[in-house]
Amino acid sequence: MIKRKKKILVVDDVLLNIHMVKDVLTENGYLIETANNGLAAIKKVLSEHFDLILLDVRMPGMNGFEVCKRLRQKPQTKDIPIIFLTGEDEVSSITKGFDSGAMDYVTKPFYSTELLARVRIHLELSDSRKALKEMNDRLVHEIEERKSIEQKLRASKERYQFLAEHDNLTGLYNTRYLYKRLNEIIENKRTDEIPLSLIFMDIDNFKWVVDTYGHLNGSQVIQEVAQSIVSTISSPCFAVAYAGDEFVIVMPKSDRQLGLQKAEDIRQCMKQTTYLSEKNFSIHLSASFGVATYPDDTNDLNSLLSKADQAMFDVKAHGKDSVL
Repeated sequence: MIKRKKKILVVDDVLLNIHMVKDVLTENGYLIETANNGLAAIKKVLSEHFDLILLDVRMPGMNGFEVCKRLRQKPQTKDIPIIFLTGEDEVSSITKGFDSGAMDYVTKPFYSTELLARVRIHLELSDSRKALKEMNDRLVHEIEERKSIEQKLRASKERYQFLAEHDNLTGLYNTRYLYKRLNEIIENKRTDEIPLSLIFMDIDNFKWVVDTYGHLNGSQVIQEVAQSIVSTISSPCFAVAYAGDEFVIVMPKSDRQLGLQKAEDIRQCMKQTTYLSEKNFSIHLSASFGVATYPDDTNDLNSLLSKADQAMFDVKAHGKDSVL
């Protein structure tokens, strides 16, 4: 890889001084541009890239201090190293030069070795600062990337955990979560959540909905029924998408009477709801409900589900649209 030559701007109103500095720097491999006044220098620096500026202090019109101050105020030029070229009688005012933003000074007449040493040092320091900034920028970028990746992984993990316990279609809990929670309550003797009532429900005549309006609209109906259920219950109760058009509602801290009442609330909510209305259909639905309570009806988890399921089937067998 070919190393880029460093480009230096020499600013001085005395042509002889410019030639002397230019000759020394050119012989040592630097690219040199020149300007003979402050305004011309600022114009060049704003239109071209320079690695360093050698700036005369005493110039007509705008002196070196003012040029330096203006360059330090502009974002695109504020980091360019500036070395003042001063006369012997100007050394006492060099503090003003540092205050204006210069990094060093060379007195005139100058020694070539001193000029070259100071130029080389400040170019190396500038390169080091740029490398450090680039390293910091990369580090910041890498940190931000890592944070982004961690956030995506965390979101993915949370999404995976959600899907592990929820039904894709309705967003309700799934049967995996149902059995886990019932085990926690019943098998682990969670007396703070007992009694516990279970509602088994099944949408009446759902096959007719699918046959009439299609499978996609049938899925939409299941989603809307799930919303009807959710709108009637509150924590610690929760709803489960059990299978197809079947749902289970778990009611911790609820006796049979509360279970029957909640099933009736859901039944009435469904009766009062028009489904698929957003698709310009007008479907009215009913459902059949079976209720079982632990420990009044059974001391066994499987039996609890079975009894609620059987009660729901008994409703189906005797005309549907009821609670038992």
